[in-house]
Amino acid sequence: MDLKALTDDDLNALRVEVLTEQERRADLAGIPQQVADLTARFVAGGGDPADLTAAVDAGTGD
Repeated sequence: MDLKALTDDDLNALRVEVLTEQERRADLAGIPQQVADLTARFVAGGGDPADLTAAVDAGTGD
């Protein structure tokens, strides 16, 4: 891709697409650890792990 040939609007649109993809990848990499950390806090606070399983299932449409 010849970036020099892009208009300013096209270059900005590409920049936004790249940032969006980087954010998506960062989310996929980080969210499992966030879930693990929140699960530990939830259980340590007396929460029932089955409630979390139900919440994950609801979020995935299961």
